[in-house]
Amino acid sequence: METIKSFQKLQWGSEVQLPNSRALMNSPHFVGGRYPCRSVAFVPRIILQDFSETVEHLNVLDPFMGSGTTGIEAVHYANSVHGVEIDPYARLIASVATRQYSYDEIEALKELVLEVGANTTEQRPNSDLHPQLKNIQYWFSDENFVDLLKLKSTIFKVTDEGSLRDFLLTAFGDIIRACSKAERQSLKPYISKKYLKKPKPVLEEFLRIAPKYIQAVVPNTIQKSKGITWEGSDATSFDVSVPIDLAITSPPYINAIDYTRCIKLESAWIGTADNATISAVRNAQLGESVRRHRTIDDKLLTSIAIKYFGELESVDNARFKTALAFFEDMKCNLRSVFHALKPGGAYYIIIGNSTIRGIDVPTHQAIAEIAVELGYKWDKYFRYRIKNHRTSIPRGDRGGKIEFEHVLGLVKPL
Repeated sequence: METIKSFQKLQWGSEVQLPNSRALMNSPHFVGGRYPCRSVAFVPRIILQDFSETVEHLNVLDPFMGSGTTGIEAVHYANSVHGVEIDPYARLIASVATRQYSYDEIEALKELVLEVGANTTEQRPNSDLHPQLKNIQYWFSDENFVDLLKLKSTIFKVTDEGSLRDFLLTAFGDIIRACSKAERQSLKPYISKKYLKKPKPVLEEFLRIAPKYIQAVVPNTIQKSKGITWEGSDATSFDVSVPIDLAITSPPYINAIDYTRCIKLESAWIGTADNATISAVRNAQLGESVRRHRTIDDKLLTSIAIKYFGELESVDNARFKTALAFFEDMKCNLRSVFHALKPGGAYYIIIGNSTIRGIDVPTHQAIAEIAVELGYKWDKYFRYRIKNHRTSIPRGDRGGKIEFEHVLGLVKPL
C-alpha cells in the first residue's frame, strides 16, 4: 500500500492510503456533511494539486457534482469550476459550500444567526412555508414540527432571497434529521422501534450547527474562483461554457442508493422538493431500476455486458437490464465529457464495483473499455479502501459494503 507522495509516480493498480476524511470536519466539507454517499475529498485534491502545477488557467468540471466534494476542492486550485447535478438540494449545498464569501458577509451571517435566535420563539409560523411532502408530519413530534416551521419562517423574515438566505437554509437542512423521529444513523429515514431516539430541540440544534457552518466557510474568503458555474442537470447530455482541462467525478453505482428517499425530509423542509420533484429526480438518476425500461441496441454495450456480467441475465433479467442501462448512461456521460475536454484534457472517474445477486460486476473495467472505444486513452489507475461507512445500525447478514473505490484516469488525445 502506497502513501501518495507523487501523483505522477503512482504505479498502475496501486492501492493507496488516504488520510481519514474526518480531518475535514472543520472545512467547507462540513456544509451538508450528512448528504448521502459523499466522495472522498483527498482524491480530487491530489489530482487538482498536480494539474494546477502544470496548467496555467485551469478549468474544472464535475458532471455528477452532488453536494460538491470536487467543487469544494477545485475552487482553491482552479480558475473556474463547472458542475452538472440533477438534485436541487445537492445543488444548494454545493453552491453554499463553494461560494466565495467576503469578510463582511461572514460577519453578516453571524449577526443573522443571533437575530434568528432572538426572534424564533415568538415567531408566528408562516403556513405558506409548510413542506409539500405527503405524510411529512409523521416524522416529527407536534412540538418540533411547529418549531421547525417557526424557525424557517424566521429565516425568511430576516433575509432576502439570495446567498445569505441559502446559507441559513442549508444549515437549517442539517438539523432536520436530528430534530425528527427518524433514526439518524441510517441513510434512509425510518423510525426504529429497537433503537429509540430522542429528537433534538429545534432552535438549540440550529444555534449549535449554524456557527459551525460559518466557521467552516471562512477559508472560502481567499479561494481562487468564486464558486460553481452550473451547466445543467443531466449528466448524460450537456454542454459547457468553456473548454475543460480536467474533469473529476464520482458517479452513482449500479443499483444506486435512492438519494431522493434518503434526503426527502431535508429537501421538503428546505423547499427544494415536493412529491412530484422527488419522483422526477429519482427516475432520472443513474443506476435506478426504472431506467431499464428502454430498448438498448448498442453492440459495444451488449458485448461488454456479456463479457462482464452476462450470467446475470438468466439469474435476474430485470437487474441485468438495469446494469445495461447504467452503462448506456455512462457511455453518454463519457461522450459529453469528451466533447467538453480540451485536447490533452483528462477525466478522472471514482467508482466502486458492484455485486448483484452474488455476481461481481467490475464496473471500473467496463467503464474504461467504453471510454477507450470513444477515443479516450486509459492513462492511470489506482484504488483505495473506503474507511468511513456511514451506517452504524447493526444489519446482521442483510446487505454489504463496497470495500474499495477505483480511480480511472482517462485522457483525450492531443
